[in-house]
Amino acid sequence: QAGPNRKPAMIRAHLATCPPRAGILMQAVASILPQVDRLCICLNGYDRVPQDLGDLAKVQAMIPDRDLKDAGKFAFPVAPGDMVFTIDDDIRYPPDYVARTLRGFDGLDPAGNVLGHLGHAYLQKPATGAMGWRNYPFNRRVAQVFKVDVLGTGTTCQIGANLPGLEDMLGAAGFVDIRHARLHHLAGRSLWVLPHDDDDIRSTMTDDLADTSLFRTVNRVSPPEMRAEMRALFPTLTPHSGLKLEKVLKERAAAGQRQV
Repeated sequence: QAGPNRKPAMIRAHLATCPPRAGILMQAVASILPQVDRLCICLNGYDRVPQDLGDLAKVQAMIPDRDLKDAGKFAFPVAPGDMVFTIDDDIRYPPDYVARTLRGFDGLDPAGNVLGHLGHAYLQKPATGAMGWRNYPFNRRVAQVFKVDVLGTGTTCQIGANLPGLEDMLGAAGFVDIRHARLHHLAGRSLWVLPHDDDDIRSTMTDDLADTSLFRTVNRVSPPEMRAEMRALFPTLTPHSGLKLEKVLKERAAAGQRQV
């Protein structure tokens, strides 16, 4: 099993896409492929594997028999000791993205932690005292490691032993970020956003593709299933979200809790 300073069995990246995104897909592929051993792509809505993907030796493409949406990222079997990056087709990843993200596990045991670059922390807002969300975008500077409640699955990294399977995610297709977070909380794992600079990780989304985004087609619509998933998430949330890693460690130590 992968651990701090231990080489993973395989470094993998998993993404799901659909035909309208073909024009930007290859930007994501080109940016991540040199950094991983295997790139697994769920081709929702395709009738054949595009030649420019089929010719790439490290690419494993799969055409599902139905639209899995973002749950397609979890449709590939992995080994427990693999290190798995879940990514998106509308993000261009910097050349050191994989190496820099893996270094985040130098101080965080991968058995109990999941890392990412897009996160949301549910916390008490200082100005009003009301509970609300603090967002950590992937394309805006984050200076420290922060504990969060939800990670965007376009930027996560976790060991294969902890990766939810497709059967776990199917009921949350279109809003897998929420289900992904809840399953990790229930398993006693913590979620963290890592430091990055402005536009270090870049969105390639264009105005003409905005209507294909899950934000427009699912999140903004807020179907009953998604609202139910969010309600189920809240009871699983753990303390210290929105705090820097160093402060979380101090508070856990003061409470006699297990370190990370």
